[in-house]
Amino acid sequence: MSYTLVKNDRRNSFPSIAEYFPNVEAWSVGFDREWRLLEQLQNNLMGGTSSYPPYNIKQRTEDLYEIEMAVAGFSKPELRVELHNNQLTIEGSKQSSEDGNDGSYVYKGIAGRQFRQTFALADHVKVTGSELKDGILTISLERELPEEKKPRLIDIN
Repeated sequence: MSYTLVKNDRRNSFPSIAEYFPNVEAWSVGFDREWRLLEQLQNNLMGGTSSYPPYNIKQRTEDLYEIEMAVAGFSKPELRVELHNNQLTIEGSKQSSEDGNDGSYVYKGIAGRQFRQTFALADHVKVTGSELKDGILTISLERELPEEKKPRLIDIN
């Protein structure tokens, strides 16, 4: 089954990615998955993304990345990191206090609401570790390109 980008009929909204790349099928082969991811990304961005909790994406080297997420007030059991089909999902679910006695706060500025952040990872990007330290959750990522994907010189006969 082939995948073709379809222009969305969204009035008064951002143009579809298909409008920027007309006739993409004429000059690309095997990029169906990537075009689908771009279309999903555009739809998510146009739908409004959550800025909670705040996060950074760092590029340490050409092939090493880190996602740093501020999760102050969350403990390890309240956080979940999952990788499925090149989608990295980080979820936080605050456990309610057992006695329900939260009345002692005069001001509560540290948010403890549930969250879910999803990141699309490129092919060959793997999660190599995670750490929770000083209220910062750090997810380490590495791109490992297989030998058959690396550039090679083709002999001309």
